[in-house]
Amino acid sequence: MSRRGLLLFMITSVLWGVPYLLISVALEGMGPVSVVAGRVALGALVLLPVAWRRGLSQLLRERWRPLLLLAVVEVVMPFVLIAVGERTVPSGLVGVLIATEPLFILALGLFWGKREPLARGAWVGVALGFLGVVVLLGVAGAGAGAVLVVAAAACYAVGAVLMHRLFLDVAPLAVSAGMLVLAVGPLLAVAAITEPAPQVTTRVLLAVLGLGVACTAGGFTAFFALIATEGPARAAFITYVAPLVAVASGLLLLCEPVTARTIAGTVLILAGAALAARRPAAAPLPSTSPQHDSSAPRIPNHAVTTPAADDEQTGGVR
Repeated sequence: MSRRGLLLFMITSVLWGVPYLLISVALEGMGPVSVVAGRVALGALVLLPVAWRRGLSQLLRERWRPLLLLAVVEVVMPFVLIAVGERTVPSGLVGVLIATEPLFILALGLFWGKREPLARGAWVGVALGFLGVVVLLGVAGAGAGAVLVVAAAACYAVGAVLMHRLFLDVAPLAVSAGMLVLAVGPLLAVAAITEPAPQVTTRVLLAVLGLGVACTAGGFTAFFALIATEGPARAAFITYVAPLVAVASGLLLLCEPVTARTIAGTVLILAGAALAARRPAAAPLPSTSPQHDSSAPRIPNHAVTTPAADDEQTGGVR
């Protein structure tokens, strides 16, 4: 991973590890859709002025349909699913369940677009990851809410692949602002119709501000920049660190319990995600002649490049 990629990785891991804690706090005085609408509106307001100067208006005019699709799968659906699920699921456990995203990216790579070779043990990783989900479903307070969170992880995987395939030629800031702008209107309307007026306290207000400004505006910008730099598979590695941030913040700030079953499920999910997201080893370069020609120049092994190596160096850009 490049130096820029590593910095973006660290920033995104933190910004996407603490939202679950903030959502849990915001739900004390707001309904789940209201929480989502608030964070999306704030995120859009923060990004809009700068993004407008970077081509947002042209993006909305010329490519609003794919951008709307991205807004649905990367913002509306996962945000609402997580907020609804977190009414019964502890924030640390939510962060762990989101770590199943690389498993869904692997499945998408098999059935959507060009099929790429799998690393050895990839399907073992899938089995371990979903075994971890099964283990966590038995943790007190999980149940149906945990299923919603896993569905949100699947949405994030689809969004990461869509971003990588459809918007690599667009500034990540413009894409982030564009999808938030398209999502905010429907979310505000649904919240106004279906949920009671929020009971806003200082604690709830600060949580929503943190969600909107830092985790949504800052988090999406950093994550999409990471995808552009390192590709969707490597960007998904934030799921190995973000769950630890989520569990630690929930434990330290909300005193959420961490049981042996929680630890076991977390280890299984992270191990499975690591196996599933590994890149396959590069195949050896085939010999062009059955006999060795002593007069031919010798090429050192480190100078041989393969399509897989090129893909890794360019972050998956073809």
